Parts: sequence; C-alpha cells; structure tokens
Amino acid sequence: MSKVKILGNLLGVIPAAYLLYQATAGNLSANPIQTATVITGRASVYALLISLYCSPIARLLKMSMFHRVRKISGLFAFYYAFAHFIIFIGLDYQFNFSWILPEIRQKLFLQVGLAAILMLTVLAITSVNLIKQRMGAIWKKLQKNVYWISALILLHVALASKGDIIDPAILFTLYLVAMLLRLPKLRSISIKKQPDWLRRINTFMIS
Repeated sequence: MSKVKILGNLLGVIPAAYLLYQATAGNLSANPIQTATVITGRASVYALLISLYCSPIARLLKMSMFHRVRKISGLFAFYYAFAHFIIFIGLDYQFNFSWILPEIRQKLFLQVGLAAILMLTVLAITSVNLIKQRMGAIWKKLQKNVYWISALILLHVALASKGDIIDPAILFTLYLVAMLLRLPKLRSISIKKQPDWLRRINTFMIS
C-alpha cells in the first residue's frame, strides 16, 4: 500500500474517530443525533470538495499523487454521506418509513439530499476496479457527474441551513473555484519545471 493511501485513509477516519470518541464519552451535546448528523454531513462535504481540487493541483504541480488522493477523498465523501443518511433514517426515524416518507415529500432539502446520495452511491460502486475496467470509456463520462452531485449536495446544505447564508456561501465559493479551474484556459496552467523537492515528495508518497 502506498504512503499516500495510508496517510489519506488515516486522515479520512479522523471525523469518524472523533464522533466515536465523543459518543462514548457522552459529549455529543444535548441532541447527539443531530450532532452526529452534522459531523458526518460536514465530513462528506469537505471530502468531496478536496476531491474536486485534486485534479487541478495535480496538473498545476505535476504531482500524480493527487490523483490517488482524489479517489480516497471521493470514497470518504461517500462513506460519510452514507453514514449521514443512515443516521437520519435509522437513529432519527428508527427505519420507520411511515414517518420518513412524509418528511421527504414535504421537505425539499431531503429530496435533494436523497437524490445526491443515490447518485453518489452509483459513483462509489463503479469505482471498484473490476467494474471500472468493464465499463471502459463510459466510466469517465459517468464519473463527471460528480460535478452535478457536488452541486446538489451543496444545495442540500444550503436548504438545510435554515437562514445561515455565510457557511453555504463559503462552500459554494470553493465549489465554483474548483469548477473554474477546469475551464480550458486555466487547464493549461502548470509549472514549467517541477522542482526536485516536489518530485521527491511525489515519488516518496506513491511508493
């Protein structure tokens, strides 16, 4: 296993470890389910935004290690989104669909979130190497849907924020910057010559 994968996975489990520690210590606030929902949701959003910046950074610095970081962070975005969903239907609504379905029908942010998690699940499943190889060129086209899924997730956050516009605005700004870095004129920007120290870091991390 490469060092970047080890480090990426260690960093990825920090929110889960923090949540588990706080839960066992009884420090998840007066509403532990809500706190757990927020922590897993935020972890998913941050991991997804990190994955969106990996390709531009890899291109800018000519460091292939960030392509591996993109996959790791993308998978953790799914893991935490799935945990976020399970907490909602399992802990909050006890898997009682007679309670869950009316809530989803009445609240737009839940409808948006459900659509996003379903599409994110498809991307996670198709990231398995065997499925990826069988899909061929179609896989790349499918994975590009992550841009739309990211927008849906951020819309879900904005709609669920209940009047807080600063936090969603910051997240949307980070998303828009990541999208702008994919414009043709900006895609051509990269360092002319990679410094030796960057090359050594890249080689060390992917080994």
